[in-house]
Amino acid sequence: MTRHRNQRRGGFSLIEVMVAVFILSVAVVGLTRGLTTALGSSKDAELYSTAVQLAESRIEFLRADGLFHDGESEGTSAGYTWKQSITTTGTPGLHEVKVEVEPPSGGKSIYTLHTLLFQAPSDTTAEPSSRRKDSDRKRRKTGRST
Repeated sequence: MTRHRNQRRGGFSLIEVMVAVFILSVAVVGLTRGLTTALGSSKDAELYSTAVQLAESRIEFLRADGLFHDGESEGTSAGYTWKQSITTTGTPGLHEVKVEVEPPSGGKSIYTLHTLLFQAPSDTTAEPSSRRKDSDRKRRKTGRST
């Protein structure tokens, strides 16, 4: 019988199992925190990207419309709130445009876009077209095309 007591049996002791469970639990907690952080960052990136697209679409809307006036306006789109201000600069026809976007949850602005847009002053728009008509008349009289 003494022979069996001196022999070590194969297997794990209770301490080895407890250490393994502890290491596994630390790894699972770390993995869970990492996934939570990644999902939160992904949501923040989605909010920011949507805000950028909204601000850019407001600027493109002004460019496509072609007629804009100095002042402030605001609205909502896809739950986001936007505020836009248009002011004149020292150069005739040049306007500074600022668009701020707030997230659906409210709070402070998450994106601000500043740009300059040109709108030909109304008193100078007639001049180039009259010059064009004069040059067309001269070409017709002489029969030349340039």
